[in-house]
Amino acid sequence: MESLNPQQKIAAEHIEGAMLVLAGAGSGKTRVVTCRIAHLLEVGVPSSEILALTFTNKAADEMRVRVKKMTDQYVLTSTFHSLGARILRESIHILGYQSDFTIYDENDSLQLLKNCLSSMGYKDEKGLLKSLRIAISNAKNDLLSPNDVGGDFHSRSDQLLKELFIAYQEKLKEYNALDFDDLLYLTVKLFRESKETLEHYQARWSFILIDEYQDTNTAQYFMTKLLAQKSGNLFAVGDPDQSIYSWRGANIHNILEFEKDYDNGQVITLEQNYRSTTNILEAANGLIKHNEERYEKKLWSDLGAGEKIGVYIAENERQEALFVVEELVRKTREEHLPLRECVIFYRTNSQSRTFEDALLKYQIPYVIYGGISFYQRREIKDILSLLRMTISDSDFLAFARTINIPKRGIGQATLAKLREAAEKHSLPIMTLIRKLLAKEIDAVKLSKKIEDGMKDYMQVIHLLKKMVLANAPLEEIIQEAINLSSYEKVLREDPESFEDRKSNLESLISKGAEWSEEQEAPTLIAFLEELSLKSSLDDQPFQDSVRLMTLHNGKGLEFALTFLVGMEEDLFPHINSKDSIEALEEERRLCYVGMTRAKQFLYLTCSTYRFMWGISKVMCPSRFLKEIPQHFLNPLSEEEPIEEDWEEEEGFPAGTIVFHKDFGKGMIKKSYKTSLGLTYDVEFLESHTTRSLVGKYAKFKKVPAN
Repeated sequence: MESLNPQQKIAAEHIEGAMLVLAGAGSGKTRVVTCRIAHLLEVGVPSSEILALTFTNKAADEMRVRVKKMTDQYVLTSTFHSLGARILRESIHILGYQSDFTIYDENDSLQLLKNCLSSMGYKDEKGLLKSLRIAISNAKNDLLSPNDVGGDFHSRSDQLLKELFIAYQEKLKEYNALDFDDLLYLTVKLFRESKETLEHYQARWSFILIDEYQDTNTAQYFMTKLLAQKSGNLFAVGDPDQSIYSWRGANIHNILEFEKDYDNGQVITLEQNYRSTTNILEAANGLIKHNEERYEKKLWSDLGAGEKIGVYIAENERQEALFVVEELVRKTREEHLPLRECVIFYRTNSQSRTFEDALLKYQIPYVIYGGISFYQRREIKDILSLLRMTISDSDFLAFARTINIPKRGIGQATLAKLREAAEKHSLPIMTLIRKLLAKEIDAVKLSKKIEDGMKDYMQVIHLLKKMVLANAPLEEIIQEAINLSSYEKVLREDPESFEDRKSNLESLISKGAEWSEEQEAPTLIAFLEELSLKSSLDDQPFQDSVRLMTLHNGKGLEFALTFLVGMEEDLFPHINSKDSIEALEEERRLCYVGMTRAKQFLYLTCSTYRFMWGISKVMCPSRFLKEIPQHFLNPLSEEEPIEEDWEEEEGFPAGTIVFHKDFGKGMIKKSYKTSLGLTYDVEFLESHTTRSLVGKYAKFKKVPAN
């Protein structure tokens, strides 16, 4: 407690009743949460009655370790989805499921939806499947049942959504599987339908703490509100100014309306920032005050003024990338910064390419956050699916994925017949196959080759099950799954990737061994559950590399040297935010989050031209550059990108023939003013294309008349 500032101390010493802690960026909120848990334990609250909820496994692990170090006691710190999985493992039988359910990841869910769509007689045209998947996911996160969606059936797609949602949920139940959204959706359903069950969990956890409360969606909000209903002891920590995930269901009103939800709830604000210099914070404060939907607060720091924020306007995106990388090289050398303390933030993933090219040119190592997760790689999913079959007889997707590892000649037509037979006879897929092989049922005609292949597969599963039942070490079970499936032979079919993929499987075996050491009672089902709940950011390799990521992926991180690139209208703020004040305010919050990741050095860059949608487009500097108080900025280019009015130059009249060094001869079609100055539409004679170019950058030369 002695290390806390006065406001932090008030929050940490709070015991009973609801409290909202408005924790600004870098204000030490994790310290407050862990100190409050320690204080609860100190005053005699049993550790088993405390529940702390976060959004990532990494944050949950860090909090758990901190509390253990401070108090030598174990407190349940969990993600919302992990908590849902825990509750459902214990109580899902009340909803008619079995407790040994499988958790489907995104690829599994899409595959099952594809199967459902196909069985309903529809084709996946023009991204139909993915759009329906998003609609079903959003419905579950908004706690809508299949009967709640599709409303008045104004269109065929509304009716299709309802039918697919129903079919999908039935299949999940048949396969004894849940998708990621079910972990919240079914938990709330359980609480609402079984008062006795809700009271059981309310009694178990009488003190609930939630980190990043501004990111909660409807399902998470009701899940925790129901749990805290009896005790009223909800301690929520968050910052509306950092609410940037509405596109995945987060509802900023959950935090803004906290005082309405909890009549006697207290609100306390943490404004001292321990991360950034004053110039960075004052600039961020100046930007975010343009938003209306927020609690008023003003971050401050005693770390000194620091450097002003560098602003650079490039002629094109290649020049922008080269400036960023050259400045990164200079700054890391001058300030002796490790590369892992440097980040390049962009609004969309597609912007990474030019920065990757520049980093490769300078031979600077980098890592892209949010790429393919280790656990989504083909070889890892194959072995994990094989292991899933040892604990589930019903998981048709895992069966379909692994039956031909190695090749056994069982094609799509046979799989379809097996699935239909399993449905017709209401049998789990593995039970059906056992009966087919034992000639107890004659549902599907099998050739000798297919029958032999199935016997071989069943033997593999049988041997792995024996190991699981004998409590063999997890790493040995994984190794045996690789051996029995002849997976190394499968990998050799692609010699180019063989070593990388083999190395990934070796890493999976090591993961199994390390995970087992950390658990009191390691089981295969718990191991598979944890891996299915992992996010791609939880497993980024630790190395001295520059970080490249979207601004959305930067939440919760901090860097000594930070670049926000592509600060242009239609890119950032994104073009999709133009028609909505709420969406524009979220874009501004996203910029605020990016700026407040910076500890010492911050650069904002934009480009005059950008190659977008197949054409070179004239770009206007982002309004966010104009909203930041100018005295905190240091323009680094010849032209300042943030002036309201650009100096006018003498123009060429329409019909003038001009020469451009890149595009050759062209004719001025028309001229007009933009925020960048006099701009021309020029039809270039050789390429027969018309481009919009800013006069002072294009540097046209007039071609003399013949």
